[in-house]
Amino acid sequence: MYIKNILVQLFILCLLFGCVTTNSLSHQEALEVKKTYQQIALKKFGEKVECKLNPNMSYALCKKLTPAPLLNSNQLIEFFVYDIQQDKIIYEDKIANVKISWYNNTQLLISKQKGYITHPTDTGKRAYVFDLRSKKKMTPNQTK
Repeated sequence: MYIKNILVQLFILCLLFGCVTTNSLSHQEALEVKKTYQQIALKKFGEKVECKLNPNMSYALCKKLTPAPLLNSNQLIEFFVYDIQQDKIIYEDKIANVKISWYNNTQLLISKQKGYITHPTDTGKRAYVFDLRSKKKMTPNQTK
């Protein structure tokens, strides 16, 4: 009876160590994926890059960081979106004079500043949402 209790405890202990090892491997795999899109960004853009994950961490938005705007107000912003599950870049572009951020899990909010303001009520800012699945532009009101 004593040996049976020891064997049961050893079996439970082995199960617990097995779960801990599996969890640490999953964490290690996640770190390797993180390195993958960051390594791609460094290779494409050089040392000054910024990568941000979407809310559910399935995509990474990687942008080339530009120095403070010089006299050229139409400075190109280079970026790509990396699909972590498919392990590939799914969208890539260069757009002048924009700010890019996540709108939701599958859409980017792209805000542009016009060069000339023609009307007193005009703020000069234009924003649209880019859907990564359909690859289409839409207004923020159309997404709801």
